[in-house]
Parts: sequence; structure tokens; C-alpha cells
Amino acid sequence: MTSPANDVVARLLELSALGRYDGGIDRGLATPPERAARERFAYWARRAGFTLSQDVVGNLFARRSGMHDVAPIVVGSHLDTVRTGGAYDGAYGVVGALCALQILDRDKCVTTRPVEAVAWAGEEGSRFPLGCLGSSVFAGLTSEGDALALRDNDGISLNAALQSRESGSLPDVPVRPRQETAAYLELHVEQGPVLEAAGVSLGVVTAIAAQRRYRAIVKGASGHAGTVPMERRSDALCGAADIVLAVEREARSSAGAVATVGHVKVEPNGTNIIPLRVSLSVDIRSSEDARVEHIERALQTVIAETERRRGVQIALERLEVRAAAPMDARLRAALHRSCAAIGQPALDITSGAGHDATCLSRVAPAAMLFVPSVGGVSHIGAERTEDRDLELGVAVLAAAIIEVDRDLGQN
Repeated sequence: MTSPANDVVARLLELSALGRYDGGIDRGLATPPERAARERFAYWARRAGFTLSQDVVGNLFARRSGMHDVAPIVVGSHLDTVRTGGAYDGAYGVVGALCALQILDRDKCVTTRPVEAVAWAGEEGSRFPLGCLGSSVFAGLTSEGDALALRDNDGISLNAALQSRESGSLPDVPVRPRQETAAYLELHVEQGPVLEAAGVSLGVVTAIAAQRRYRAIVKGASGHAGTVPMERRSDALCGAADIVLAVEREARSSAGAVATVGHVKVEPNGTNIIPLRVSLSVDIRSSEDARVEHIERALQTVIAETERRRGVQIALERLEVRAAAPMDARLRAALHRSCAAIGQPALDITSGAGHDATCLSRVAPAAMLFVPSVGGVSHIGAERTEDRDLELGVAVLAAAIIEVDRDLGQN
């Protein structure tokens, strides 16, 4: 008989087939592959004897009862991916949470509080334009109505997608009642090179970086590529290029900050036509809110200068603002104790990637545990974590749930 910790590897392999193509895994929120992933989660949870529920935006919960019907300890992550995703980002935390609950069952561990494994909806923001969508609604940071009104690039609303028979909410799962959260733990692959470089298999996250996302629209004047003199042009793509290079320059000069332009759309996108309109994304992150604000101010200055110099019009729209999220000191201590109990040192580490724990930290004590990513790569099909590290993380998570339940029981 295998340990539930071993199940995490087989289950991740099973999930990795859902949405797989040559470029990786594409499992956007409320698409058939993502729906299939939620169905697998529901199947595993029911087979283990846990109680399922969901909310209006597709967050899916598997509940293990405690001695008292009080605010639960929630553990989990997300099942959606970016368009070139790997098998571990998000999915590991969901499957690992479910396996950790099964370890508690195997060991006949009785907790004071219920424990819920959760699959958050739409953490990546790769279909609908809001990252950490499900956890943001759960934490009250985004209203249900605003979330359901979001539209993808084809104009389909989240509400319509969740009503679809192929991609929507699971029809035979009851609605989760509103309830406070006592604590939140999230297990995740690091997505960076720090743990591997240090030769350490476990990391306790100290804080999650601040993040701001924008959409910039640059409007110029189109014309024939061969007949409009250079000095008379208002080239939208050249204006966009100024923004791209300014974003890179400001992040390089601000220690500890990173900034990315990852999506660009050029119109009319012809080889012999001066670009009329360019839409581009801007993503700025830092562990310090002040650095993100500094880069935003610098970006606004560059936009004003580019408009004046190139004769273009530029609109900058904020899509998402997440302040830096320090993790709870008591929960971090519980994670460290759980690591030490099995003889594994844990490294304190900051997270440059955004996570659902950012939103949960606004309404409950929250903490995160990292395991290494081979080569430090993520958001690509080659993403990988060693099996032994995957299993180790699950074992520590189960022990940490017991530690946190004990701590909460003393208050």
C-alpha cells in the first residue's frame, strides 16, 4: 500500500495530460481541460470521503471534518495554467493539499478544526484579465459581480463560461456556505533557482512581492510604408518600443525589481503599413511597494515624453494592483518546526511570483512552503520538480496542518 504522499506524483502525471500540446499545457479557467482537472479533483476527494462544495466563481473545496464546526484551516492552490504551462505550477499545491488530508486520515489524526483542500479558480489570469481571480473574490477584494462580468479575448464573460456544459461549474457540487478562514497554507514549486542553488529541498516564504499589471494602448497614424517620410510619421509601434525599453531600463536601475512586457498586439500588422495601434501588457513586481510605485511614476513620465516627441496618444490602464504580502510569523514558525521534525532544513525565501496566498493574507494568517524547481524554470512545458521533493513537501504540509491546528486551538 502506497503512502498518500506518493500519490502526488501519479496524480500530477494524470493532470498533466489535460490541456497538453506541443508547447506545454494550456488549461485556462473555464475551458474543457480545466473543467476536466476540477472533475479529477472532485473524483479524488469523493473517493477519499471528503465533502465537496464550490462557490459562484468556480473555487472548489474538499472538506475534512474536525472536532468542531468552526472556521477551517484552508490549504490549496490552483489548477489553471498559463498558455505554455508546466505540470507543477499550481496543480502541485492542489493535489498536495488533498494528499495531506489523506495522510491525516491514514494516521487517524483528529483535528480541532475542519481542514479544506481548495482548487482556486483562475490564478494565472491567462484567460480572464485578473490574476488570483477566485481567491480575490473569496477574500472580498473583488466582487462576485465584477468577476463574473470579466470577458476573455473572444468577448465571452466568465459568467457565460461557468454556465457552459463543457467548461462550467460542476453541476452536482453544492454551493459552499460563507465562512471565515482560520488560517491558510499553500504548497508550491518555487518557480525560480534559489532553493536548487542552495542545495535545499524546502523553503518557507517570508513575503510575496508586490505586483501591478497594466494595459497600454498606443495610437498613431497609419500610412504607406514607402511614401510617408520618417519625420512626418506617428508610428504607434515605435512609441510602444519606447515604453518597452523604458520598462526594462527602470527595472534594471531599481534593485530587486523586475518588469516585463509579455504581450504585444500590433494593428493593422502588415509588412508595408505603418502601425496604427499597439496594445501591450506591462507587469511590474518587487518585494517593496515603494519600488513598484517608483517604476510606475517613471513609466508615466516616459509616456508623456513619448506622446510629445512622436505625436502619438498613449492610454495606460491599471488592471491589477497587489501590495506586497508578508507571510504570518506564527504560521512560518509552524512550517519551520514541521521541516525540522523530519530533519530537513528550510530556507527563508521571498516569492517574486504572485500566488493566491496574497489574497488570503488579507483575511487570514497565511504562509507558503516551496520545493525546488529543476533548473529554476516555470511557465514552460519543461517545468519539473524531483519526485522526492514533491513527496517531501506533502509530508511537511500534513505535519504543518497539525501544528497550526494545535496553535489555533490554544487561542
